[in-house]
Amino acid sequence: MRMLAMVSAVAIGTAAMCNLVSAAAPVYVAQATIVTPVASPSETEIAGVTWRCEGDQCEGKGERRTMDSYMKECRKVAEALGELSSYTSRGRAMSKRDVQNCNKLAGKGE
Repeated sequence: MRMLAMVSAVAIGTAAMCNLVSAAAPVYVAQATIVTPVASPSETEIAGVTWRCEGDQCEGKGERRTMDSYMKECRKVAEALGELSSYTSRGRAMSKRDVQNCNKLAGKGE
């Protein structure tokens, strides 16, 4: 009986820790590579998502998904951060052609 109580306590503690970790994890995660690197680390909010850039690498994290269109997300990021050479949102990498279109829509491409 005592062993069962100990196993139950460990299981409850583990479940509580898992809930804390999942509650703290952002719902929206994206990455972008910018053509013109930033001189020093910077932070920008775009449509409720906090983007942190260092060099040419930027990462966006947010508590919720803010836009319904993958291209619209990319365009907003390019408008705010500058021309992009790559864009990945929620684990989906944008093709080189789509990144070029994204930059054009943002007025940052050729």
